[in-house]
This record gives sequence, C-alpha cells and structure tokens, in this order.
Amino acid sequence: MRMEPDTDREALTRRLHQQYNIDIENLTLVHKGFVGYCYIVDCANSDRYFLKLYDDSRLGRINASRLDFYLPLTWNLHYKGILPNVPYPIKTRNGHLKTDFEGQPLVLFNFIDGKMVGWEDPLPDHILMKLASMVGIFHRSTPEIGIEFDYVEDFGIPFEDDMINGLNALENTTSRDSWGKQELRKLLLPRRDEILGYLDRLKELQKVARIIEKDKVLCHTDLHGGNLIINDQGDLYILDWEGAMIAPPEHDLFFCAWEDRFVDLFLPNYQREFGPAELDSNVFGFYYYRRNLEDLTDWIVRILYENVDDEQDRNDLDGIVEDCVSGWPYLEDTISKIDAKLRQIRKTQIA
Repeated sequence: MRMEPDTDREALTRRLHQQYNIDIENLTLVHKGFVGYCYIVDCANSDRYFLKLYDDSRLGRINASRLDFYLPLTWNLHYKGILPNVPYPIKTRNGHLKTDFEGQPLVLFNFIDGKMVGWEDPLPDHILMKLASMVGIFHRSTPEIGIEFDYVEDFGIPFEDDMINGLNALENTTSRDSWGKQELRKLLLPRRDEILGYLDRLKELQKVARIIEKDKVLCHTDLHGGNLIINDQGDLYILDWEGAMIAPPEHDLFFCAWEDRFVDLFLPNYQREFGPAELDSNVFGFYYYRRNLEDLTDWIVRILYENVDDEQDRNDLDGIVEDCVSGWPYLEDTISKIDAKLRQIRKTQIA
C-alpha cells in the first residue's frame, strides 16, 4: 500500500463541507488501494461516511472513467431495494453523485460498519450461501435496475499491449534500475515464453466464448473476500462495484466454481434466486486466464512506472507470485474439474 500523498486535509475538509454541507471532525486514512485513497469521515453530529479519492494511476484513471455508470448503478440497487446491502453514493448539495478535489474525482459513500471477510481462507459456508443468494438476486434483477448499461462483455483482452510492452521493457532493465524492477526482471523474463503461451491459450478461449450464445446479466466481476463485509447482525455487504458490467453469469461465478462446495452449496442457493443456469467450462476458463494475466499486467505496470519505494515493489512482487505465478500450473486442471462438475449436474438433471 502507498502512503498518503501531501493531501491538504483542511482544504479537503472545506471541499466536503462546500459540496455536502457536512461539518467534519476527523478524516482517517483507511488505506491506499490500487485506484485511490480511502478515508473514514467522522462528522460533528456523529454521522459517518466513507470517502474515496481517485488518484492518477493507470487503474485510478480506468476506474474513474466508469463512475458515471457504476454510481447510478449502486444508487438504484440500494434505493430500489434490489440489493440494499451495497455502498451507495451520497448526493452533493446540487444532487450530483460525485464531485472532485484538486482535479481528482471524489465520491462520498454511506459508511458500512462491519468486518471485512478477508482474503486468506475459503469463505465460511454461511457466508458463501448468503453470497450465492445475493448474486442470484442481482443477476435475476438486471431488467429492473433501470439504467443504461454502458459496459457489456465482449470478451476482449484490453491489457494485452500493456503486458507485452511491460515484458519488453524488462529486457532493458539494468543494475542501475530500482530493486523492484530488477527483481521483476528476474521473476518474469525466464518465464516470458510461458506467459505468452498463456496469452495464446486465453485467445483460444476467447474465440470459443464469443461463439457460445450466452444470456448476459449484471455482474459485479470481483467477488472475493476483500470486497465483502459482514456486520454483527450477520448482514453481508458487497463492495467495490467499479468493474460491474453486463456479462455471462460465469464472470461472477468463476470466483468459487473451482471449489468442491460449488455444486452442493453455492449453486443450489444461487439457482433458488436466479433459476436454472446454463454454464460452460470454456467461459469459466476464459475468465480464469484473463483475470490471472490482467492482474499480472496491473502489477507489472505499477512496478515499472508508478511505484516510488521498495516496500510497494515488494508487496506487488509478492502479489505476482501468490496470485499469478502460483496459479499457472492449475489453470487447465481447474477448467477440467469444472467441466466434470457441470457434466455431472446435467446428468443428474436429465435423470
């Protein structure tokens, strides 16, 4: 995580008062994520909000470009009662869902008091069941949301050029470059052909996925434990809808389809809300490969062009090893296992 920049807290406080008519007692930096700076906003009347200030990083710009889509989306999900347990934007005095601070987009959200489910372990059964039902609800409710869907899955590979350019840049890395760039070169250049082979496999799956006729629904696209909060009453909240789009259900389900519990626990609760789902192992495969290589590219870009210290580089290198490299030997096996599960489900349904 990056440290907070030289933010003028007093100027930020004035801006929030001007735009939202709130009197702030304290701003607490929560963390620096991939796309911006997050604060807890405590007000004099004991109200509390969550503030997101987008930065000028590559991912920050990409996510900020989607605000005009995803902010009305979460507003409608909450206020139409389709999926109340989401963070939604607070309107400014003028009725806008966002504002800015020093030229960067700024969004004020409701505060959700609870505990992040977390990244480390598989989701507990009771949380997986709740999540399955919630996903079934917003997949089913796509026509009721009442907004224009600007982002529709085309099975593209938008990061391809950045990934290849990043690998090419590593060829020119020398001992004069930062520690992180040198370590990135050691880690990835010996695997260059392997990585490009995974890109070729992704393109094969892309062709198959584009041929298959699939109904598309509203997908969150990033349903891991880091985007889930559960409160003391057991209510589950789904955070971070920046990547939402209209896509095949597999785009959300691939996060847990590899688990043994998918067939016996997740799918029954999902289909109880959504109805029967026609799922395809090749579409799942596309999403496994694309997510892996997309995450890899994000970290490559950060280390090569955005990070400013060794700690940031170390965190990102760990991410590459733990979330990308470690998964490469299992990609095809995962697709095969999912295919076997889906075949068994179809056989059971026929019987």
